[in-house]
Amino acid sequence: MTDSEKKKLEGFLAKALNIATEDMDSLYNESGELSDLSIAEKADAARIKKLKDDAASQYKRGLKEGASKVETELKDKYEIDSDLIGVELFSHILETEIGKVSNDNKDITAHPEYVKLKLEQDKALKAKDKEWQKKLDEAEAGFRKQAVLSKVKDRALAALEGLKPILPEDSRKAAKWKAMFVNEVLKFDYQEADDNFIPLKDGKPREDDHAKLINFDDHIREIASDFFEFETAERRSSAGNRDTSNTPPDKPIKDKEEFVKLSAEAKTPEERIKIAERFGVLTNK
Repeated sequence: MTDSEKKKLEGFLAKALNIATEDMDSLYNESGELSDLSIAEKADAARIKKLKDDAASQYKRGLKEGASKVETELKDKYEIDSDLIGVELFSHILETEIGKVSNDNKDITAHPEYVKLKLEQDKALKAKDKEWQKKLDEAEAGFRKQAVLSKVKDRALAALEGLKPILPEDSRKAAKWKAMFVNEVLKFDYQEADDNFIPLKDGKPREDDHAKLINFDDHIREIASDFFEFETAERRSSAGNRDTSNTPPDKPIKDKEEFVKLSAEAKTPEERIKIAERFGVLTNK
């Protein structure tokens, strides 16, 4: 890993996961190579815990607001002027309504007003509890998915480095190509299993044409091959003598269909970059 790559990685970890600069050394082995992401995983776990705690607080606040609304409606309906809340309010209303009933030996819990009020109470509280439980479950599912995708992104970029992609010499363009690659990777869903990730399609593990499961490394290699060419001994020896006769003309690309077609026909990353610039995917900012 180059110093420039280390600087970019450490900058991302400091900004996204709030990892202190002095803790970055634990990422590398004695040779300076990236070897241990446990500090990033711990920081990300702490971030997810905070998000869950915030969601739980929001859930409790929602229950309180829902109960307050029910209490207000009951006070208006039964014309109660009181600061009582919760169970005390319901008890007060019940006692008031029961007091209106003649003093006989009938079971007051069977009185229509008692039964009606009790049903209203149970229905309102159950509905509000169900509503906020659903919101909490959805929030937790979203947090879990984002946590998995965050790990997938890091693993995908590491796998890409191992494939030795041929990147533009311009670091800005190289970064944009990596970003496009990551965006394509994150279009899929993933299931985390035993420190690995299973790529999913339509909710099921991806399979090749022979019904064989596609593992994460092959999945990443397949996506990366749509964006990059990879270093070989032959390419390194002839790097200074590349054929650029097929460079697309510098004219605007009319639509996405043409952009996809030309990108597939391009033979080098440089050609793909020029095609993307003509289509407006890459801009100077």
